[in-house]
Amino acid sequence: MRIVLLRHGETDRNATDRFQGQADIPLNDTGVRQAQVIARSLSPDSWSAVYSSSLARAAQTAAYASGRLGVPHRRLDGLRERDLGTLDGQDRAEFARQHPRTMRRLLTDPDYAPPGGETGRAALSRSAAALRTIAEAEAEADKTGRTPPAPAVLAVTHGGVLNLLTRALADAVETPEVLVGTCAAVCVDVEWSPDGRPCAALRRWNVAPHECEEAPAPAPPLSFVDLDALVFDELNSKEVTRT
Repeated sequence: MRIVLLRHGETDRNATDRFQGQADIPLNDTGVRQAQVIARSLSPDSWSAVYSSSLARAAQTAAYASGRLGVPHRRLDGLRERDLGTLDGQDRAEFARQHPRTMRRLLTDPDYAPPGGETGRAALSRSAAALRTIAEAEAEADKTGRTPPAPAVLAVTHGGVLNLLTRALADAVETPEVLVGTCAAVCVDVEWSPDGRPCAALRRWNVAPHECEEAPAPAPPLSFVDLDALVFDELNSKEVTRT
């Protein structure tokens, strides 16, 4: 099974390089165009479902893809962006200039939480739980007679979540240095352990999502990570709203 994690289209805060965390910011005009272009690039026969964060910018991006593909769109709270607390709305470059050590902790220390916000470990845990939920739901749909099983699922999420997941899944191989851009994707393959646990491997990152429809064989072989090993507290990640 392939899960393609797509970062949402541009917002005004992306355009001005400001933290937005869980603030519910919609797409701007550029973001709408990006989402429409991405949707048109996808092959309808290659996708079984579309999931997204419940935040507006991700849900809007997903809605264009769902409409193009003619598949269900399900909102999953576990895919929401990391809660940045009092950092929301602040200029990223200015914050990094004034507080370089805190900025490093925000990006590299999994146990650091900004005031009123969420640790990286907590955000990784709920997003990994959401990824597990998607894998289990789609595997169950295949078992109950979906014909033919589609090779890929699209999940629209956020830059902070993608950076956390990418680094966790790349731990045993090369850690990506390039951050995932707006409307760019991370391609993840999922296999099942002998005892039925979903394990994920990073295949490609910061690519156009249609490039994940038929990704070439990796070199070296993929290194799979047990998603349960990344989940410390599931929070509300299994609460799904259908649209």
